[in-house]
Amino acid sequence: MTIVWRESSVVEELRLPTGWRFDPTDVELIQFYLSKIVGSEPLPAKAMKEIDALHFYQHHPKNLVHGTLRLLGEYFLIHGDEYFHGKIDKMKLVGQGNVGSWSYLGNEEEIFDEDGNVIAYKIHSTFFSPNSMKTNWRMELYRLHVPNNQEDSGREEWVVARIRAQEES
Repeated sequence: MTIVWRESSVVEELRLPTGWRFDPTDVELIQFYLSKIVGSEPLPAKAMKEIDALHFYQHHPKNLVHGTLRLLGEYFLIHGDEYFHGKIDKMKLVGQGNVGSWSYLGNEEEIFDEDGNVIAYKIHSTFFSPNSMKTNWRMELYRLHVPNNQEDSGREEWVVARIRAQEES
């Protein structure tokens, strides 16, 4: 699996105290990461892995998320994700292969800025094994709001994903 970091995206190397966790709000994810990567601006910190959508959807989530981040969640900037161009239908199949597939749970949620404008959308997904069994892996996917008159503007397709495993009950 190839995971590529964009070294040029890092403004400065952060030294964070022991126990610090990357736990941004939905609006912070959109404003400080997704909007900046789409606009080719530097990111505030190297807090997410940048990965191509093809590689992302070809791997089981346990092969993407590392150790202690399994329950906390790990964030990814996914490039080339044409799955999220336009309106998403309920329970649409996202990625497919012999490792399983992601399926949507419900409808997209709108994410608003402080002025009440829609700036992005969030969709919850669950991972199903190759034999269609529901697993404990969950994903939240974020995509920018694109006005109808700008849908084919030629800008790069990016989404942010948070993957985590729910505790077994």
